[in-house]
Amino acid sequence: MMKKLISHFFPNHCLVCEKEIDPAQYLCADCLGSIKGPIMTPFELKFVDSAFSYWKYESPLKELIRAYKFEDRPGIASLLSEMLFEMINTFSPAADVIVPVPTSIQAFVKRGFDTNLRILRRLSKTIDIRIDNVLTIAGKSIPQSRLKMEDRFQNVKDKFYLKRSPRSTSVILFDDVVTTGATASQCARVLKEGGVKEITLLAIAGGKK
Repeated sequence: MMKKLISHFFPNHCLVCEKEIDPAQYLCADCLGSIKGPIMTPFELKFVDSAFSYWKYESPLKELIRAYKFEDRPGIASLLSEMLFEMINTFSPAADVIVPVPTSIQAFVKRGFDTNLRILRRLSKTIDIRIDNVLTIAGKSIPQSRLKMEDRFQNVKDKFYLKRSPRSTSVILFDDVVTTGATASQCARVLKEGGVKEITLLAIAGGKK
């Protein structure tokens, strides 16, 4: 009854096709069903031993992630954590420690939450995995999404640091989106310098070829 009342006065629409949907949903069944991950397509990245994405950074996953990060829809973290759970369940990496790629101070202030850490905290309610929030980003940097591909590596170079020693020598590095891989690669470099021997990168969406 309550859902019907909410739908009547505050109709909710699919982020992609704009079909009216349940107030608790973000995509209609057809759009959500078109995301057929985990594809687990591997790609190579410097300082990373193995790297996989759940799906390609294209519609409708692209709209879902953009709404989560830029349109004040933090509840989408639950759906993204389910995708990450599928990846871990399918791929079964040996590591039981997961390290989030950090959110910049500017992004945290603007959004009010750390996008990757929020997904991992939802995930930790489902599986027994330790979150090692060991990375930090120093200084100001332009959001990667605003830059041309060739400028992204320089934008994040030498911007990441360890707050303390990592808890394990084998970790999963998590980022919601990997396009050029510049950010993830720099984070992996810092982790390796800090003593980590093996890094598996998992991303919800990947544009890396």
